[in-house]
Amino acid sequence: MAGVNNFNLKPRGENDCMKIWNGKWSAGSVVAVPLIAAMLAGCSSGGESKDKVPDPGEPVTLKVAYFNEQSFYQSYGNVFNAKYPNVEFEIIPTMDVSMQKDPVQAMSDLIDAEQPDVVLLTMEQYETLAADGKLYDLDAMVQQSGFDIENIVEGVVQLLRDSGGGKLYGLSPSFNTKALYYNKDLFAKYGVPEPSDGMTWEEVLQLAARFPADGDDESRIYGFAPSMFDQNAFKLIQDMAAAKGLNYLNADATELTLSDPEWKEIFEAVVGGYAGKTVFMPQNSEQGFSLDGMLFQQGRAAMTVDNPMLMNMSEGGMAGGAVSFRAASGSDEAVQEVKSPEPINMGVVTAPVDASAPDQTSEYEISQIYAINAASAQSDQAWTFVQYVHSEEAAKIRAKTSMGLESRKGYETSASGADLSPFYQLKPLPKESTNWYPKGFRNSFAKIAGEEIGAAASGSKSPDEAFKDLMDKAVDALAEANLSGEKERGDGGFGGMATSIFIGG
Repeated sequence: MAGVNNFNLKPRGENDCMKIWNGKWSAGSVVAVPLIAAMLAGCSSGGESKDKVPDPGEPVTLKVAYFNEQSFYQSYGNVFNAKYPNVEFEIIPTMDVSMQKDPVQAMSDLIDAEQPDVVLLTMEQYETLAADGKLYDLDAMVQQSGFDIENIVEGVVQLLRDSGGGKLYGLSPSFNTKALYYNKDLFAKYGVPEPSDGMTWEEVLQLAARFPADGDDESRIYGFAPSMFDQNAFKLIQDMAAAKGLNYLNADATELTLSDPEWKEIFEAVVGGYAGKTVFMPQNSEQGFSLDGMLFQQGRAAMTVDNPMLMNMSEGGMAGGAVSFRAASGSDEAVQEVKSPEPINMGVVTAPVDASAPDQTSEYEISQIYAINAASAQSDQAWTFVQYVHSEEAAKIRAKTSMGLESRKGYETSASGADLSPFYQLKPLPKESTNWYPKGFRNSFAKIAGEEIGAAASGSKSPDEAFKDLMDKAVDALAEANLSGEKERGDGGFGGMATSIFIGG
């Protein structure tokens, strides 16, 4: 590999910055105003970046595998070109890749055919391509270039290394995790002590049980309600098990692991909450979400576990407006709209954990990873671009508009001043080992689990009977699903529903 500092890139000087408005970014440009403002601020500071690189005076063309050309230039390309005007980009669209039956294999085929220098990957693609030797090991580049990786959230780097077999093959500018939200007014009204950081799932359910269980189903409040995106009765059981490092199938998805005694303990604890009506029991929505599950947003649940989107929705002025949800599955599409309630006086603490791993959470996701093709002849130049995406400059721009969590440290406060630190405090648990499931089994299992959980919660079966029947029926369903030999990639839930959210006034 050539020396990491020998980049064929030319930083734009101050005079060039003054030419930005001459036609390239017209009034009809898709570039967001914050991007332009941030870029101009960099120009006015003197025109030379602190990571200026030598200029051999040669043009550079980087091939980038990205969603589409427009979003690439809007997100990074235009501002990067303002710094390095001799860089041209050739964008290889990847939207079709994500729609393929096997997006991992489709991305591998695209790399073989198009030979991009930089690729934007999902975690599943990253894991497989790294194992196949198709991605560049970035550790040497990080060290030689002096990239301040210590300012990237430790959990993000750890998850990328773990998924890369101990080596770093990519970086991600953002991540997603969850926190425990609580309604301060409900806690004060019923004299219940507020939640705190580091609570276990068992402590959260005990806290939920201190709220009244009376009233009708249309108006009563619950101590805890799952997120509107977790509308499956088994999901809470699954989340509590995941905090212990448990999955309901073994690594190759050929056997159930529900015989582990901890599964039964969790099942009984959750069903007890459902039966006592201190925990809201979802009705297994086929869409994967339900507006009926917006109990926390409606002021009818004291606690919920959700991602930063819930905070962003509240900050975005949900009150008085409308939130529309569009869920698509294949060619079918369902649209629901709900009038937003009054804002909740809410607090936020770290997501519930297990006592065996008090500083770790299973709710840690990375969905956009920038990596370099191992066969790239321009790895140095590609690294310059990857560094920019993860730089302080780019993070400042993203933080103004992104709904995700910045991987770069120093952004534990939202643009509106909300404290995001609870989302940053926990580290990721090792990822579950099951990526592929027998086709149709997850949906079959969800139906079986919902029926047995409902039977136990209603009292028509004892928890022991319901759990035994759940295991017996699930064993049969797994055997039947395995007969075809077909597999489907897991998505962390049931059904693989894609959901879009639009907030309007």
